Amino acid sequence: MRFSLRGTMALFGVGLIAHCMQVSEGIEVDIAYQPTATPAAVRTDLGYRVRLERALIAIGSVELIRCDNFVLDAWALFAPARARAHQLATPTSLGVPLVIDLMQSAGAPQFAGTLRPPPGRYCGIRVLAMPADEDAEGLTEENNDLREHSVLVEGQVENAAAGEPAAAFILRLKEVLDCDMPFDHPMVFDRPVLATITIQIDQTGWFDGIDLAEFALTDSSAAQQRIRDNVRSSLQAVLSQPDDGP
Repeated sequence: MRFSLRGTMALFGVGLIAHCMQVSEGIEVDIAYQPTATPAAVRTDLGYRVRLERALIAIGSVELIRCDNFVLDAWALFAPARARAHQLATPTSLGVPLVIDLMQSAGAPQFAGTLRPPPGRYCGIRVLAMPADEDAEGLTEENNDLREHSVLVEGQVENAAAGEPAAAFILRLKEVLDCDMPFDHPMVFDRPVLATITIQIDQTGWFDGIDLAEFALTDSSAAQQRIRDNVRSSLQAVLSQPDDGP
């Protein structure tokens, strides 16, 4: 009797898997990154003028999050030991590491890959910024230091109103940054569909709320934390699902 029950459950599981595979066929979600075109100079909310010379971010993975999992603790999903390893691709995630040079972007989307998630309701997307693997797309001899950093920015900062001379600064973030972005409305996949998620990056706001004259001299922990928060909030997910209309 026990054997029959196990056999029945096994057959049911096989049938369920086959059904899910059939239903999910044709569900495709393209992922693209779209940095803001970097102006010659960025003026912060505190009146500083920042002239960027280098601005790069390394992406380790991007994951589509089901509605029932979106509120889970990000630390539990991406403990440090796991987050620094190469992220494996799944039907709901891309594990292809990518280095994005924000200075070279003209505001055009950069295609990253295609997800083929199973049917369900998805309420958001999680991007993991982390030091790049040696085989990361976009990693070159010129930006090889991104193997040690998730974000790297260099430039000049000045406060003309205060009559202060321009000062050089360099920003390096080495830790993993998990960036969770809820959708305006859930993405519901219950039939074949082609959709696009564009992750917009607005690096022009990375230095808001920071006394950059002090930061250039002290590299304070408070300023570092504010920049981490600014980087996280600079990422926004925009959905496009032509089949469902506007």
